[in-house]
Amino acid sequence: MQPQLDAGFENGLKNWNIGGVGDVVPTVVSDVVREGSRSAAVVLTDSQDRSELTLGGSGGGTGTIKFNEGDELYYGFSFNVREMVYGRPGAHNLVMQLKSDGEGSPNFGLQLWDYQGKRGLWSHGDAMGGDRFLRPIAHGAWQDIVVRFRASSLGTGFYELFLNGELVDARSGVNIIVPGRAYVYVKNGIYRNGAAIPGRSDIRLDAGRLGATWAEASIR
Repeated sequence: MQPQLDAGFENGLKNWNIGGVGDVVPTVVSDVVREGSRSAAVVLTDSQDRSELTLGGSGGGTGTIKFNEGDELYYGFSFNVREMVYGRPGAHNLVMQLKSDGEGSPNFGLQLWDYQGKRGLWSHGDAMGGDRFLRPIAHGAWQDIVVRFRASSLGTGFYELFLNGELVDARSGVNIIVPGRAYVYVKNGIYRNGAAIPGRSDIRLDAGRLGATWAEASIR
């Protein structure tokens, strides 16, 4: 069982690592916050593809927290869309993923799309049944996410996804870990196809928490 972890940004990038951040390291700011006095600004411009933090570590390039077969946890975080170039089929635009070790796409991911009149939060990955519209997302407002999940590559995984306290999606008997891989880990930020959807995307992240219960992972 993993310990409780507070990955807010009051102490900079403590409890995150930037080993696989991509094009831009998120900046700790104080302009728009969910709680406390600081959050992280994640901004991509032009054709940049990625600015992602990995849960764990002390702001450097190591310390990833890994979820192995059978681990059952709650992970919560908040995000606020300031400006967004939305994804669509053929151009992913992830803000959170449970990424398996090795290469390839995650089996569980949350993305921002605007497709067929449905703009907001979409699912991504085999465990979530592919790309599906979940809920609209308003710009300039904090969105509180909590994911309860069991990591598995043997078909015994599950997840429950809560948005602003409401259960919006759940599945069981799924592979959160890609079969043949050993573990998953949390990534937060923006991961997009910059060549397909170039421009400026700007979100704030805050209140990242890991725990064994809802109370430990949810916003206070």
